[in-house]
Amino acid sequence: MNSPLFELRGVLAKSTKIKIGLIGLAAILIIWWLAVKLRIVNPQIIPSPFSILASFPELISRDRMFHHLGLTVFMNIAGWIEGALISLPIGFIIGLFPVFNALFGGYIQATRYIPLTATIVLFMAAFGIYMMMKIQFLTFAILVYLITAVVGRIQETPQVYVDAVKTLGASKWQIIRTVFIPHVLSRVSTDFINIVAFSWTYAVYVELINKQEGGIGALIYNLYFRQNQTEKLYALIILMVGVGYAFDLLLRMLDRKAFPFKYS
Repeated sequence: MNSPLFELRGVLAKSTKIKIGLIGLAAILIIWWLAVKLRIVNPQIIPSPFSILASFPELISRDRMFHHLGLTVFMNIAGWIEGALISLPIGFIIGLFPVFNALFGGYIQATRYIPLTATIVLFMAAFGIYMMMKIQFLTFAILVYLITAVVGRIQETPQVYVDAVKTLGASKWQIIRTVFIPHVLSRVSTDFINIVAFSWTYAVYVELINKQEGGIGALIYNLYFRQNQTEKLYALIILMVGVGYAFDLLLRMLDRKAFPFKYS
């Protein structure tokens, strides 16, 4: 079969991909609606997609959805920025200099296995139960993985690049500035995008602490666990998926602008 639709690792035109994607979405919605309509699934557990869609106006007007979303987005962005600002210099120091790698490298690698949700009580003890604590927890969740990613990307930098600038008489700082920083940042940016994807999960979790402060996590608790409004729960999950995907597209667009050679 010569059709590009079935070609191994084939590339479709953008318009074709959009059309097929819309067909796929329609198929999912129809199957979902039929499963609820025919009572194949319990509507109290999985409501109809149309009842979920109908819950948005009340979420916006009565439940202040955008206010809570703003708090969650702010908390995430603050955690991403702080996590990156801490992770990058630490990662470069440990990855570039053997003495620091020997001192701390193994311990940094081990932090990836910390059950992050179990550390929340430590952050509550250190920072209280308000927004500052939640941001610090998200920062910690980011840097646990990002420092390791930076160290790994440094080790993956081809030695031929280093040798090339050495033959030109480059100093140690010039090697770092012209080889390691651009190469590592261009690679670790992809790691960062992947890491922030799961920060939304930790954000919803940490917002269950001091729920009066707000956020999507607090709103989910109030609407579902206290009021059993299942449609709104699914609506908020869909909202978070949409917002997360939008941030993913934004970060990848910025990545293309900052490192165009990765996509050439």
